Amino acid sequence: MKKHVMLDCYGANQNQLNDVIHINDLLNKFVYTLKLNPVCPPQLIPYYYGKVKEDIGISAFILLEGGHITIHTFPIRECYFVDIFSDGDFDEKLAKEFLLKELPHQEDKSIYNVKDRSLRGHEFLPYDSSCDFGPHLMTELLPSQAPTMEELFDFLEQLVFKINMDPITRPYVLKSTPKKPKYISAIIVIAQSHIALHYSYKSKVLYADIFSCAPFDYSSVEELYHPLGKVISNELTSRGTKHIYKVKSRVSKESLQISMRWQKNLKKK
Repeated sequence: MKKHVMLDCYGANQNQLNDVIHINDLLNKFVYTLKLNPVCPPQLIPYYYGKVKEDIGISAFILLEGGHITIHTFPIRECYFVDIFSDGDFDEKLAKEFLLKELPHQEDKSIYNVKDRSLRGHEFLPYDSSCDFGPHLMTELLPSQAPTMEELFDFLEQLVFKINMDPITRPYVLKSTPKKPKYISAIIVIAQSHIALHYSYKSKVLYADIFSCAPFDYSSVEELYHPLGKVISNELTSRGTKHIYKVKSRVSKESLQISMRWQKNLKKK
């Protein structure tokens, strides 16, 4: 089983979402709690220089043996997005309970999605660029031969510009073990989201994810992934449907307060 759990969590605490040490400790505890096998320590990238003020926050990831955990926090929006992709099963209910405890959010307003990536399909769920944070494209490829570390690095470097994304790191590429690795993995963090690749030496399948912060032409996936291999499965889901709510609510509240102060001063005159 190739399990992929996606969590869009709303109503979180701004201070915790801004706390690099807390996010680092959370990822370490998360891996241990879910009994997953990390192949690198947490990598954290503070992002406080974006074009959109409301999108600042922290992006962080841990590469697993054949998978990854990523988290992207949005303190101003009081929300965060988590991805857990694993070579094998894990308790998604435990993952949800862990995040509710360690990074509390409003469960009734949040969205949880579980995919079994071993069940290949071509399902495209609706995506609305006017209200969704971004599309999440999950693709399986059949390369003609095992990709090298250099090929994955170069592919990610070029892909971010092909889909018009803003990279905030260089690609991070490694093998699961120095000798006889089961997987080779690569990830690049783009503005508050990520692109990840995991190739299995055993099944000879490459698992790819584009979690984008902005719309892109995902209809051209065959062309995008052509350098890596043949597309055998492709699914799309939207992320962050409620991510604009907090900002809109705050703007409306502030506008109301300004209006009330103006009317009060007017009466005094």
